[in-house]
Amino acid sequence: MNQISHFLGQPWWQGVSVILAVVGLILAAIQLRKKKLGYIIQFSESVFAEDLGLTEQLSISYKGEAVKALRVASVKIKNYGFLPIKSDDFHEGLEIRLNGNLRILDCEIKPLNPRNLKINHSINNQSIIIHPTLLNSKDTFLLKVIYDGEEADIEPSCRIVGVSRIKNLESLKQATKHLTVLVVFATIFLYTFLNWIFLPTTDNYGYQVFIVFILLVFMTYSLIYKDRILSDL
Repeated sequence: MNQISHFLGQPWWQGVSVILAVVGLILAAIQLRKKKLGYIIQFSESVFAEDLGLTEQLSISYKGEAVKALRVASVKIKNYGFLPIKSDDFHEGLEIRLNGNLRILDCEIKPLNPRNLKINHSINNQSIIIHPTLLNSKDTFLLKVIYDGEEADIEPSCRIVGVSRIKNLESLKQATKHLTVLVVFATIFLYTFLNWIFLPTTDNYGYQVFIVFILLVFMTYSLIYKDRILSDL
């Protein structure tokens, strides 16, 4: 341990630490300056329990229009970044597309934060178009779609200046957890590696076995989740 303390106390290592800290602050500042828009699909389900076989025995209509399989979907949209997204930033309206053999019957938008958030929309075939509007940081609204047909594959998309794509917040949450695990593994690996390098004696054979084990776990975890993490962040 004294050898490790002596190594970490070297002037050149302190310089490396400062450089790493500065790089970390720069990366954090870059992230803070990014516009971010996300969504959560809360549910997409039939109004009636299909497994009970009731739909074949009922005559269903919505606002006087006959339907075969009445369904409802709920999607939450949120500006989860620190920068506002202005109406001028929209190259096109935010599109919530419902893929599948279906037709949209109605749509309702409920502002969640703030309560006076004004959202205008239109229905275009199998898509809900959210018209350009100001979305400040943490602004959130809920979109409920009533449709007739098979279960929809919901696909949000956008063309907004500074926003590469609208991200699934549930997937982003999972990716953040995986990244945290990778950082913990990397820290443990670095610590055990330093012990292995600076304490290369037979008395520390356990360290050598442990570092190989950690390395294998770290590599396996990285190979499994690297694509998912990079795509969701």
